[in-house]
Amino acid sequence: MGDNVGLSINGDSSIIKFNGNELVNVGTEQTITGKKTFAGVTCGAFQINPTATSFDDGLRISRTEESTGSSAIFLGCSRTSNTGVIAGQWSIFTPPSNYVNNPLGFVIVLASEASDNTRGLRISADGNTLTFNGSVIAGTGATTGASNGSVNYSAGNPILWGVNSTDPIGGFYSNGSNICWRAHPLTQGSVPP
Repeated sequence: MGDNVGLSINGDSSIIKFNGNELVNVGTEQTITGKKTFAGVTCGAFQINPTATSFDDGLRISRTEESTGSSAIFLGCSRTSNTGVIAGQWSIFTPPSNYVNNPLGFVIVLASEASDNTRGLRISADGNTLTFNGSVIAGTGATTGASNGSVNYSAGNPILWGVNSTDPIGGFYSNGSNICWRAHPLTQGSVPP
């Protein structure tokens, strides 16, 4: 046998080779191609320790195509396949620009329901509309649910910002400093333990 058989690590542990082929060289920039498994067998964890304090350190996932493609993280996926969907798998993704449902928006949903616009938590691409399971719960210019910067509370009734309501069905509103119900300010005192 020679130096080109099996796994080898150089003297200062900076280069790892398998059958003479370099796998890791900590002294150079590298592109990893093909399917690789990181920390899957020994510790089951992968950790990123940023070296600077700016907001661009950490995990960054690009779109599949610059400015138009999709990007995703899948949680609870199969341990044996990197395609398809299994029961209980979650998707955190931003759809491509040509996607019918919420193009370039942000979505957290069960993976099996990712293409159903009435499921999951969705934020529009402009950041102005928040939808949960098909109901707009906050949004500017929304056509259903809350509108005009409002937020829905129980039973789909909106809390209107800066709009006084005497509506006997709902009627919550806020003027910025007070929350009112049917035109009466709500006060809250301290609650004993």
